[in-house]
Amino acid sequence: MLLDQEKRLVIVFLIPTSLFMLLLLWIPFIQGFWMSFHLWPFMGEPKWKGFDNYYNFITADYFWDSIKATIIYSFSTAFQLLIALVAALVMNQPFIPFKSLWRGIMIVSYAMPPVVVGGIWLFLLDPGLGMIPYYLMELGIIDEPIWWFSEGVWARWIITFVASWTFWPFMFLIILSSLQAIPKEYYELAEIYGANYFQRFLTVTFPRIKSAILIVIILRLAFNLAKIEQPFTLTGGGPGYDTSVLSILMYRFAFMSGDFGMAFTVGLFLVLFTGVLLLPFGFIYHKNLNNRF
Repeated sequence: MLLDQEKRLVIVFLIPTSLFMLLLLWIPFIQGFWMSFHLWPFMGEPKWKGFDNYYNFITADYFWDSIKATIIYSFSTAFQLLIALVAALVMNQPFIPFKSLWRGIMIVSYAMPPVVVGGIWLFLLDPGLGMIPYYLMELGIIDEPIWWFSEGVWARWIITFVASWTFWPFMFLIILSSLQAIPKEYYELAEIYGANYFQRFLTVTFPRIKSAILIVIILRLAFNLAKIEQPFTLTGGGPGYDTSVLSILMYRFAFMSGDFGMAFTVGLFLVLFTGVLLLPFGFIYHKNLNNRF
């Protein structure tokens, strides 16, 4: 009897969440899937096109440019993790003074709107007015200003670097909180057995922050691929389609070309691409969770 009451209580609590997911996620997704089979202009009647949008997208010249840009941009997650892990390990050391001050300084980039951060870096890298080209020439590293956003290779890695610089504090805060939750007795016992720093990291630290690392990888990878405001502020998707990650390409079709059918086609590819990248991390996290219990 008590079990039945608990089941009913669980169902009651799940109803609002289920309705929320239905209205804000599944219904728009199904509608978007339906629209992807149409020529759906901003003004005018939609026309059925079948799989023409999918065929045109896959065979278009910009398809592989966009995929390449999206793959490179997803590397920002790895860079963010590397910076965040090193910073968290350093900030977890007992000899670091003014920890609160340093933590506040470290999260400044994450506290600012991504558009503002993009605008700042756009100014810093400006060939005529930017501080970075100026000091690179003063130091003799380059002979003339580099037009960073006029060459696809430079532009792709610039937006990846700026994304890494902006969002790594998110990972840093979560990893640091996981580090601080590890009992000091574990480290003391490892020292008694003669373990050095790297051995303590591998046997004590990493196993206890592994779940947090997997969670932040999944969250940041999904967020990075869905972000549009910062790379769009920096390059607008150019030159050509060289920095048009799938999210920017979707925006360009929807609000610049007015073709919502093609925009939803790109959006479905973005969902599929993100799912493929997240699948192995989700599997590892699920396996790690099962091993803990």
